[in-house]
Amino acid sequence: MIFDGHSDIFSDVRYKREAGETQVLKNRHLERLQKGGISGGCFVIWVDTFNGEDPKKELDAIIKNMKDEMAETEDFVLVHNTAEIEAARKAGKVSMLLGLEGLAGIGEDIDRIHELYDIGCRHAMLTWNEENALATGVKGTPDRGVTELGKKAIKLIQDKKMILDVSHLNEKSFWDVMDATTAPILASHSNAKALAGAARNLTDAQLLAIRDTKGLVGLNAFGDFISEVQSEQDVDHLVNHASYIADKIGVEHLGFGFDFFEFLNADFMESYSDQDDSRLKGMEDCSKVPVMIEKMRKAGFTEKDLEMISHKNWLNLIGNIMG
Repeated sequence: MIFDGHSDIFSDVRYKREAGETQVLKNRHLERLQKGGISGGCFVIWVDTFNGEDPKKELDAIIKNMKDEMAETEDFVLVHNTAEIEAARKAGKVSMLLGLEGLAGIGEDIDRIHELYDIGCRHAMLTWNEENALATGVKGTPDRGVTELGKKAIKLIQDKKMILDVSHLNEKSFWDVMDATTAPILASHSNAKALAGAARNLTDAQLLAIRDTKGLVGLNAFGDFISEVQSEQDVDHLVNHASYIADKIGVEHLGFGFDFFEFLNADFMESYSDQDDSRLKGMEDCSKVPVMIEKMRKAGFTEKDLEMISHKNWLNLIGNIMG
């Protein structure tokens, strides 16, 4: 079992459904997921705040198309806890923990978090890359952090036993979250800044802080976060991040959060990458995850380590927060 802690597939669902397709998950994604051994993950509702569209309308559009898609599928199921993930596995279905990649779509109305919880969301980031009413992402003002409203949102998210994710926050907001948290913290798709200086990668101090909350860091397969040298954006160098993070904070705090995006077009890519192609060489999409597993094995990760990283650490995090 492999649990991918970050997927934007619902963005693909939204645009393909708006173009007239149906059963996008089955027709466009199921075969690749099965080939890669991925039987579950955190599938997010992502609003691109740099595309000029109204974030509130974008959020509503993705939710509508997600609901319509889930009403049609028999192969995927929304899950809310570890028992439901196990039931989905036994039934041969892909378990989908529904997440929120940023809360720009709610504006200043944090009460809408209740509504998002009711449709199934069990994960949330305060921002994507932007600064918004709640906090500041990596493309925002460096000395601006979490707002007073954002602190109320943190409390609400954690009171509702949702996973709080810091992967897109700037460093000031990250430490503000650490000051406010009462639960384990997730960085679902970030690597080690010691190996690649991308703004969304984590310093050693940040890695240790997540560990101290009994939290989790998910390895990101996006090329820019693996090396600043494009020729080194390959599986071997991602394994280096795995080894570094495991050595720094312990294998029990490491998971996968691949952030595959082969289904997104070039217009989407322009909002967060200057490269022509940021796909990971040797693992360009989820069907090739077994390549990563084998390279980790050769790098010295034991079978127990691989089992923990592949799914057990994620299940522990979900169980510790929501049961």
